[in-house]
Amino acid sequence: MLIAFTLTVLMVVSSIHCQTIDITPGTFAQDEPSSTLCFNPCSDKLGDKECKTICLNKAYKDGSCIGFGIPPTSKYCCCTK
Repeated sequence: MLIAFTLTVLMVVSSIHCQTIDITPGTFAQDEPSSTLCFNPCSDKLGDKECKTICLNKAYKDGSCIGFGIPPTSKYCCCTK
């Protein structure tokens, strides 16, 4: 019984893993940025002004250092669309 269950689980996982995703061409504009992008940790050298400049160069509208965690312990540069 345990062998049959294990084989069933393996078949399901492999069938899910091997499925192809049908994407309709033309649905998304090429190189269109997502709504939010967060990357490099903010520091003394990478503040809100530098973050905003980087985001504008990446075709985003705005960028700023946003804190993550509860309480926010780390700040990362995040770009918004």
